[in-house]
Amino acid sequence: MSLTLHTPPSAEPVTLAEAKLRLRIGNDVHDDAINQWIAAARERVERETGRALLAQTWVERRDRWDGDGRLVAFGTQFRLPRPPLIALEAITTYDADGTPSDHDPAAFFVDTMADPGRIALKPDTVWPEPGRAAGGIEIRFRAGYGDQPADVPAPLREAILQLVKAMSEDSEALPPVADSLIAPYRRVTL
Repeated sequence: MSLTLHTPPSAEPVTLAEAKLRLRIGNDVHDDAINQWIAAARERVERETGRALLAQTWVERRDRWDGDGRLVAFGTQFRLPRPPLIALEAITTYDADGTPSDHDPAAFFVDTMADPGRIALKPDTVWPEPGRAAGGIEIRFRAGYGDQPADVPAPLREAILQLVKAMSEDSEALPPVADSLIAPYRRVTL
């Protein structure tokens, strides 16, 4: 199984103005650096939590539908690896020659309320089988809390600001305050 970011978020959960206010910077001299810190802080929070903060599209490539240790099958259900799930966009299988076949997402039940989100077969359906042994299944899905910075939970936005402040002080350590803010959002593997 592999997971690839297909379309990154179109914005950041924290604006340049918010970060500059936190850093008490009134000029534009360091704007490029601050924007880089914001993006790096968001990526760090996403890594630490295993979550997508703002809407983004991911592609999961699989060899087969049965459990492979990372995406566990529960009967006829599969968990998607990057919560929170917004929508299933496409399921594509490839035949032995590499020809793609797209499958209607409406043929699957999509549970966006589960954490992580999951897809399941509707009654009297089967998983579309790939024809090639490696990477024969692609699942494209959107994940994140929403499209707007305000959609991201306030503790995660604050953790980003804490990380931006630490980066401005040349620290790569996760500040204890940021760590405690993101702790409830970390994914627990059972």
